Amino acid sequence: MGSTGLIRSILLLLFSFLSVATVAAQSQNVAAPSTDGSYPDSADGLGAQVGNIVSVVHSNDQAAIRTALDSLGIPNADKWFAAHFDPRFAAKLTSDYARALSAYQSHISWVAVNFAKFNDFGLKVQPSEMPGALAGSGFESLLPRPVDALKIENYRFTSTSSDPKHGPPSWVSSFVHIEGRFRFIGGTYPFWVEGLNGLRGPMSIPPAVIHGRTVQGIAFRKDQKGDGIDAVVQLKVSIGRTGKVEHVKVLSGDDAFIQDAKDYVQAAEFGALPDIPQLANAKREWEIEVAFFTPKN
Repeated sequence: MGSTGLIRSILLLLFSFLSVATVAAQSQNVAAPSTDGSYPDSADGLGAQVGNIVSVVHSNDQAAIRTALDSLGIPNADKWFAAHFDPRFAAKLTSDYARALSAYQSHISWVAVNFAKFNDFGLKVQPSEMPGALAGSGFESLLPRPVDALKIENYRFTSTSSDPKHGPPSWVSSFVHIEGRFRFIGGTYPFWVEGLNGLRGPMSIPPAVIHGRTVQGIAFRKDQKGDGIDAVVQLKVSIGRTGKVEHVKVLSGDDAFIQDAKDYVQAAEFGALPDIPQLANAKREWEIEVAFFTPKN
């Protein structure tokens, strides 16, 4: 190779090296999308906030990802719960919140990793119906509730992609708006009353008053006496096609409360089975817990 060819080869190699170095430097200087700042207390504001968080997670900047996901949490959560709830619930709420928030952060990360890679990815955010207030009797009366007029907002997230493979299934989350940002507190129900999914489901029985004492039954629970419950009776019930209880078997309970528990479940309605061939031989047998609540002064 002549001197001219050698010089040309050296220059080409040097140019290639500098080009690679420049690209590497530029890639290091590309900052992850920022989630700093405030968002208006509206569906559009929440959509912008979550959209920015998804973009950060998709950036693979681990430090920025941690900061973005943590921004979904309530600042100084222990103090916040102490300020808005009965002190006897505060410590448990703080520990339960850490687990609930971690699960939601994992969900947002899953959405970002699996769907933000598609060009047609997007999330539509709309206000969702708020659940009814907690009842003042029965199992719901034992659940934590804010001691002040706390503003809780529910929103439904829906994929905007026409391809079901390019977007997550619809979901509902609840938030409080603190310091210009939405802070996650649960699903359709806030995490502190997640048990309402079962209490208000088809296998729970509305509370009733028997001999001056509130009584309520629910399937598959295993509560104990204490914390506002004076007695628990466990029954196994067989429910006919019309929704009426046909047979009751006593599994356990205080003798003084058993007959009242049996009378209570036998008066309950569980809904008739549809008259279709697929359910012609269907049987419904459930274990029902009947709790007798401490009378209130």
